[in-house]
Amino acid sequence: MQGKVIYNLIASLTTFSLSVLISLWMTPYIINAIGTDAYGFIPLTQNFISILSVLTVALSSVIARFFTVAIQQNDFFNAQRYFNTYLISSIIISGFLLIVFFTLSLLIDDIINIPKFLTLDVEISIIISGLLLVMTYIGAVFDAAPFSTNKLYITKGIEALNAILKAICVFILLTALTPKIWYVNLGAIIAGVLSFILGVFFFRKLLPFIKFNYKDFQLSKLKEMLSAGIWNSIGQVGVILFLAIDILVANKTVGAEKAGIYAAILQLPLLVRSLAGITANVFAPVVVTLYAKKNINALVEYSNKAVRLNGLLIALPASLICGLSSALLNVWLGEEFETYNWLLVLNSIYLVFVLSVMPLNHIFTAVNRLKLPAIVTIILGITNLILAYLLSGPVGLGLYGIVIASASSLCVKNLIFTPLYSSFVTGQAFYKYYKGIIQPIIGAAFAVIVSIIIKFCYNISNWMDLIIAGLIITISYILFSYVSLLNREEKQRVKKLVIRLFYKNN
Repeated sequence: MQGKVIYNLIASLTTFSLSVLISLWMTPYIINAIGTDAYGFIPLTQNFISILSVLTVALSSVIARFFTVAIQQNDFFNAQRYFNTYLISSIIISGFLLIVFFTLSLLIDDIINIPKFLTLDVEISIIISGLLLVMTYIGAVFDAAPFSTNKLYITKGIEALNAILKAICVFILLTALTPKIWYVNLGAIIAGVLSFILGVFFFRKLLPFIKFNYKDFQLSKLKEMLSAGIWNSIGQVGVILFLAIDILVANKTVGAEKAGIYAAILQLPLLVRSLAGITANVFAPVVVTLYAKKNINALVEYSNKAVRLNGLLIALPASLICGLSSALLNVWLGEEFETYNWLLVLNSIYLVFVLSVMPLNHIFTAVNRLKLPAIVTIILGITNLILAYLLSGPVGLGLYGIVIASASSLCVKNLIFTPLYSSFVTGQAFYKYYKGIIQPIIGAAFAVIVSIIIKFCYNISNWMDLIIAGLIITISYILFSYVSLLNREEKQRVKKLVIRLFYKNN
């Protein structure tokens, strides 16, 4: 089991690194091709699709859990029925979603501020993004195969191919044709078709005994999944109010141009959040499997270690962004963006605190205790929306008000509620899961200090300078973490892993 986790983690980090490189290249390229104003509407339309994705979460968020429990308990009879019930239900619901997307595209000009010359582009973007969401929704059931067999490296490999193909398609479209906003969405859906096909292929390869049969659709299974997933769906509303309203609020309170600037800067903190989600998901199959086997003690121990590892992984990129913010913006997006360096710092510094605990969310899914987390998430999400509007608009803090609102709300949710409720549902002392947060904070502080020292001693003016500085900080952080933040047992595991990887490659 541990070997699979390592392979899954390596595959996840490799895929993430590839996504970072592509994102760093694509953001300034797209801005130069279509302009800052137009760029802001790319993540903005994606956020609208994210809002509508709430309608899919009730099923898509729990199919892997129910399917995995059935497979791990060798209950292939029920696994077959979960598969077919989800597949048929998602196809039917998708028909309804397509109507919603087309309606939204016709009304979008009345909802947000769009320059007349961009209206048609935004409408097409919404339709294409809606089609991609539908395809992803239906395809979620095929992702359950790598999840249930703890072979997430397959899923990550597909995601890597998706990212590469999307980048190639967007580059060709924006270069060969007159630049349009919706070319980005078109590139995404072309790559999405490949991912869907590969998902079906590996599902049949890993679980050939699971077949499509409409007779295996069971209303009782649908009700069972919906009863668990409905709270995930409600919770997702809160998540969206945390993650998908920033640019929308900016569009309303400070205008399309500032919203476009904010959307560009936000790409880096979003990458760190993506990393946190990716690494946290690596631990999910084991968490669900341990619960399926009723091994609660092992579940608690494993989850607590996951918090530490997740935090140590997140601390490095978050610290790099904070410590090198001004140089990073100057080299990456241009000198005119450098004045927003403190906005980037504020958007990144609190992520170390709030993202370390993300593996604990899988405990709620494993034990099927999703109601209270969903209620708390939506309450704090609404709080975030209200604060963001008030602070950025009436109070006059502009983009900084949006960041302050998000940081405050997310700290309450992830630093207070998530560890405490995890301790409650697993029968542990209230401080149990806070132990894993301390060391990532120490590591992050060390990396930021090293970054500041390098900036004073070394003029960073181009990508090569930035890469060298980043490597120095990364190596320093790894050595510091190994010497000061790992215990003796963990150091031995690292040594064995390095030796094993070295001999395999030689």
